[in-house]
Amino acid sequence: MVLYFIILERGGFVSKEQKWTIKYWCDDSDESSVEKWLDSLTDEQLKSIAKEMKLLELCGNLLKLPHSRSLKKGLFELRERNYGLRIYYAFLPNKIILMLHAGNKKTQDKDIDIARDRLAELTR
Repeated sequence: MVLYFIILERGGFVSKEQKWTIKYWCDDSDESSVEKWLDSLTDEQLKSIAKEMKLLELCGNLLKLPHSRSLKKGLFELRERNYGLRIYYAFLPNKIILMLHAGNKKTQDKDIDIARDRLAELTR
């Protein structure tokens, strides 16, 4: 069997067999605010954040700055640097990454509060 590897910035390796699954938080009407937000982006913005999401999917909890940052208490921030886009997420069992909320640097404080509230709902 052939293994494909991704070289990480600090010299580590991640096998494609270790890939994580990205899922989206949905409200009571089964709608995802993150997916709506992604749909609202320009093609260039979407391409840029999609690269960061792909890195996250491949590297999972090994992804660090400048791509990802811990906001403590199980909440993380995926950071797109060209347009200042952010996606807030958490790691769940079975290699699942749950996208909780998204926004940009201008709305960051409010977006983090929303993501924290959603994460708290999951842990009740």
